[in-house]
Amino acid sequence: MGGPLVAITELSTSSSITALYYPSPKNGTPGIQLLHHFCTNWDAIFRMPGRDELVSLSQSNSLIRNTILAITACHLRHVSPGILQHRIAEHFYQSLAIQDFQTALETPGKSLGQQGVNALLLAALLLNMIAFTLPHQDNGVEEDPKSSWVFSVREDGLGWLALQAGLRPLLISLSAYLDKTVAFLDPVMFGHGKAGWREIRKFQSLGIVPESWIRAFKLKNDSFSCESNASTSNAEDQNDADVFGPATIALAYLRSIHPPRSTILLNWVFLTKIHGDLKALLYDRDERALWLLGYWLGLMCRYEGIWWCERRVRRDYEAVRMRLHELHLGERAGVDGLYWRDMMQELEHAPVLVLT
Repeated sequence: MGGPLVAITELSTSSSITALYYPSPKNGTPGIQLLHHFCTNWDAIFRMPGRDELVSLSQSNSLIRNTILAITACHLRHVSPGILQHRIAEHFYQSLAIQDFQTALETPGKSLGQQGVNALLLAALLLNMIAFTLPHQDNGVEEDPKSSWVFSVREDGLGWLALQAGLRPLLISLSAYLDKTVAFLDPVMFGHGKAGWREIRKFQSLGIVPESWIRAFKLKNDSFSCESNASTSNAEDQNDADVFGPATIALAYLRSIHPPRSTILLNWVFLTKIHGDLKALLYDRDERALWLLGYWLGLMCRYEGIWWCERRVRRDYEAVRMRLHELHLGERAGVDGLYWRDMMQELEHAPVLVLT
């Protein structure tokens, strides 16, 4: 798959010299060039404060190391799309990272230990950056909303969502380690003394969800557990709460955040709510599921100049908006039409939303 092992001497942020040995991609961008680009362009690539922690962990964990190199190659490919060597290096290190990721997934939590779990969840979040970037095409067609998965009939049109949607079962399976992992992740992603994921985990009820959303998604209950003695009608309402409730709570929280670039990774919390029925509804282009994802994409549009997501979120947001307008949802009879007119207005305002 690659060339011979090469030894790279790296000057880490703690000024210690560390020799790293890892495979080199044949005909791809050399590892030494990737390391140099990583060290000199940290802020442009990652936009998060935990450089020291990430470098330290990469020295002992091949999953983090390969993930960092894959993202760095992806950034080089983004800034110089015509250079084939960057694409080769990106695919090479991404493949290694996914192999390491799969190995970690198959390892019991007790064997991974807390540090292994920290690395696994950190890598899961960071690998989303690569999955989210749009592939470059010389004719620029990838930025046309009509080229979005929203209008595609291909079964793999939402393939980019597979890794993101896998975050939820991963979090559930490692729930015993989450408190300490969150305590590790927050300083890395948001800075010391700042509560990112810890803050989000406080919100578990519909109290922060706008009333218009509660009506549109029929979220009548504040609990997301099914009741065994529910009638058919109530069971259907409860199912709506189970499917849409967690996602609407996440969106309601995210819309309240003033979007400096450093907080963008908080938005991954929404993707942990896409699972099971909601994921299936997205694949079926259900209008409610499309609105939820479209609104999230609109909120992501507020983070300007983020190299790995800006093009996708703007394209797919516009595609969702176009698709929902084609359905003439606001013209439905009765209260449904009224609700959808309100929801479509909210969708329009999402990219410029500033709550005071």
